Amino acid sequence: MTASDKQLEIMYRNQPTEALKARLASCDATISELLGYGRSWALDCREMRIAESNSSYLRAELRRRETGSSEIQHSQVGEVVERKAPGW
Repeated sequence: MTASDKQLEIMYRNQPTEALKARLASCDATISELLGYGRSWALDCREMRIAESNSSYLRAELRRRETGSSEIQHSQVGEVVERKAPGW
């Protein structure tokens, strides 16, 4: 992700926080569904790349709204979440 705080603010200016959270949930659902088809296929899928990109921008904007900055602080970093397709 390469959008600055100002760019994020402009991109999502007219979107309420609840709408952003709903869009993020939709992106996460799409990612989970596509991973169900198989990891290598999903990683090559255009729809997957778009969902991951959108998810990244949405998370950054939500973080910007909560903290005033889209940058991840060391204190915000938790455990690594690894997505695995069913059966892995």
